[in-house]
Amino acid sequence: MVKPEVLNKSRIEVKKGEKLDAEFVIQVLVEYGFERADFVFEPGQFSIRGGIIDLFSFGNELPYRIELFDDEVDTIRTFDPTTQLSQRNLSSLSIVPNLSTRFRQDQKVSLFQILPLNTVIWVKDYQFLLDRLQYCFERAEQFASKLTALDSADLREIFRDRAFLYPGEVTEDIAERAIVYLDGK
Repeated sequence: MVKPEVLNKSRIEVKKGEKLDAEFVIQVLVEYGFERADFVFEPGQFSIRGGIIDLFSFGNELPYRIELFDDEVDTIRTFDPTTQLSQRNLSSLSIVPNLSTRFRQDQKVSLFQILPLNTVIWVKDYQFLLDRLQYCFERAEQFASKLTALDSADLREIFRDRAFLYPGEVTEDIAERAIVYLDGK
């Protein structure tokens, strides 16, 4: 997860009635990892046709349609990408970058570090959780070791934006919180 303070600095708010420069929007969306398309149908795409900006956010089930009147935001709404029918009118929206690729390792933290310390964690099978974390981490290490054609600088670049958590770090974060163990029966 991205540290909340880092994410908040990267968030761009679009509000109904405010001025919006379409060229600025294009620049920001490309920088944030969005891809320009004729029509949006999956997260990470945007389209601009005249005074209409369609944007499929990385964190929303439906894309947004921003309609401009000259350079002012006239309407913001979600729409169904298959039918193009509006679903809900909005007064504002937040645009955030692609969380998987935009942020460096040092800008990311475990989910458990974001949760308040008084959060109660419910676990059905604690050992299974630890085993699964270890398995995923080992798979990532195996993948990295098979990339022998790349030098270490290339490998660092590939993994720079990925947040790989060591299983020990997760257990430390969990140990700081109350845990309710469920009976596996």
